[in-house]
Amino acid sequence: MAGKFLTITAAALLLAACDTVPVDAPLQLSGARGANFAGDEAQCRAAARQVGQGHTQRGAAVGGVGGALLGATESSDKAAVGAVLGAVTGAAIADAQVKQAQRDYLVRCMQQAGHPVVG
Repeated sequence: MAGKFLTITAAALLLAACDTVPVDAPLQLSGARGANFAGDEAQCRAAARQVGQGHTQRGAAVGGVGGALLGATESSDKAAVGAVLGAVTGAAIADAQVKQAQRDYLVRCMQQAGHPVVG
């Protein structure tokens, strides 16, 4: 069970990290920057950083409980291992979700401010 669970955990961590652009990465534009670009960008980035507050911790907790339950089907030792691996996996997946939501918010915010942001 531990071998299978470890493989699943590693795969989930790799998938969670794929294609996630952090909120601090430069924006891609389809045109020239407008006059208020820098100010709007600072304001949108600050607001985007507030998206998903606490989500990573909840993901770790849910993953830990799920891992413990899965591990407990075999033994109490494996329940502890499952809890740790589940918490790590849950936190990694939640962190990737938060980063993606923050980036999406930033792009939408800049677009709504009238800037030619595409990503």
